[in-house]
Amino acid sequence: MILGSLSSWEEHSRYENSVIVEAIEELKVILQHEPDLGRIEIRGNEIYVSIMALEAKSLEEQVAEKHEAYIDVHYLIEGEETIGWSPLQEGIEATKPYDAEADYALYPPSSDEILLTLKPGMFAVFFPHDVHRPGMGQPDMKIKKAVIKIHVGLLNS
Repeated sequence: MILGSLSSWEEHSRYENSVIVEAIEELKVILQHEPDLGRIEIRGNEIYVSIMALEAKSLEEQVAEKHEAYIDVHYLIEGEETIGWSPLQEGIEATKPYDAEADYALYPPSSDEILLTLKPGMFAVFFPHDVHRPGMGQPDMKIKKAVIKIHVGLLNS
């Protein structure tokens, strides 16, 4: 998991994987045009971004998720978002087994979960071994965010 902010991106990007840098640089360009909600392709199914708006869920009602085919980059545009994070541990049973077509499995929150607070301009990168619970926050909090999907094969090549 990586936590960062566009305010320090120029310095941060020097140490980041070139594919993640490309995706975030493309997102910066996309955001300049105030995009509508929905999917925007950057490199077809290899890299794309979904712009979404949602109402924050409470910690009690949100489940955790994990992906295998894609890395997630969650970037907060508006509001304040809490995202739970924990590494995948042996013996943890999925509440919904991995669905390869949708690329996710669901998990109960981990007892050692760390809560991250994202403010506008911040991003969090989640790799296949990262279990995460996005979309949480204060009741009635409106969240607008972008989620970049990066196919894991791009980082393995």
